Amino acid sequence: MGAVDISTTIIVVLLAAMVQSTTGFGFSLLAVPLLSLAIPTELAVVVAATLGTLTSSVQAVAERAHGDRPTIVRMLAGAAIGAPFGLLVLEVASNRQLKFGLAAVIITFLLINLRGITLERGSSGVDVGAGVVSGVLNTSLSTNGPPLVMALHARHLAPSVFRGTISAVFAGTGVITLGLFLASGRYTSDARELLVVAVPTMVVGYLVGARLRPRIDPPRFRQAVMALLMVTAAITLVGAIAA
Repeated sequence: MGAVDISTTIIVVLLAAMVQSTTGFGFSLLAVPLLSLAIPTELAVVVAATLGTLTSSVQAVAERAHGDRPTIVRMLAGAAIGAPFGLLVLEVASNRQLKFGLAAVIITFLLINLRGITLERGSSGVDVGAGVVSGVLNTSLSTNGPPLVMALHARHLAPSVFRGTISAVFAGTGVITLGLFLASGRYTSDARELLVVAVPTMVVGYLVGARLRPRIDPPRFRQAVMALLMVTAAITLVGAIAA
């Protein structure tokens, strides 16, 4: 990889980790499209999914006492079904098509949040369905959060149970995804080279975000992140059209 690719990776991962640490969301939604400005989208997906799995695993261990195990099992079963299909999308889709997919996911996420769209009631079927969609999105675009968040909000879980459940599902889905990436040869020399610099950068970003969190106004910062996601979606969409 060139110096520009590595420098871009460092800057993007640092920014995305800071946002995630401060707001609790946004890592892959920011990292994948911004990384794809400098490197192939499929490589950006591998890097972001790997980093996301590392952080989710740490969170899952910390929150392990609070997760709703039946819900976790159902969602992970769905993810195991969906993940191979997402990998197929990653294999056959062009870089342009992946960019369109990224823009669509980000715009959908923004619409859901801005309009306050929610599911009225959760169920076992909703859990499995959300897991399937999550699995597809994680292996294809590394943006699997929205369906899981919607399904868990519909269950009206206590905050601690919500965090424990979603952290476990993120970690489990990530392990499935990384296993498929490894089996399909996605960890190329370029991916390994970028991960060597991205992992420590992510740690720094999380630590900086944790220090900044008490000093910022959460609602305003969240609005700023949403605005940044809008700009990211627009740039990704323009890039896909121009490709």
